[in-house]
Amino acid sequence: MRIQPAAKPFAPDVQASFDRLPADWQPPFTHLTILARDPRLLRAYQAGSVAYLTPSHIPLRQREVFLLRVTGRCRNAVEWTLRAHYFADDAGLGEAELRASVWGTAEDPCWTEDERLLVRLADELHETATISEPLWTDLHASFSDDAVLQLILLAGHYRTNSCLCNGLQVPVDPRITRQFPAPAAA
Repeated sequence: MRIQPAAKPFAPDVQASFDRLPADWQPPFTHLTILARDPRLLRAYQAGSVAYLTPSHIPLRQREVFLLRVTGRCRNAVEWTLRAHYFADDAGLGEAELRASVWGTAEDPCWTEDERLLVRLADELHETATISEPLWTDLHASFSDDAVLQLILLAGHYRTNSCLCNGLQVPVDPRITRQFPAPAAA
């Protein structure tokens, strides 16, 4: 790890932010405590996450398919394993979907038609930071404008998360039981 996390006691506003996290996310994950070194950075980072927008414009399963693909394409083992550990079961995602979220394609048989669109969107945003006209047409037929806006913001936030975790070499949290899938043997 390239930058050490903030040490307790945290600033009061940081502690209040951490106290709002779910009980099983305690103590706070390392990338959050690194950002807590400067409470302004932590606030800005947390303000950028629309993953838990309630009510959401996208259902849980679609959110997780998309975010697993975004973090999988970025090879962000920290966030990918957190999502797989905490959300995959509730989202109804099995081992085939988890593996495909990193190493598969939009054409993998484990995806529904809408999930294929989400994988394509994650891939295009990853590769080009834009959405082609054919994909836009397909997305617009299945997702509301507000859902597409939320997905774009999610991709950007979790790309930032990937730069943070990968750039600082943050280790996977030891509480996490699911591992980032290795590439298939040749």
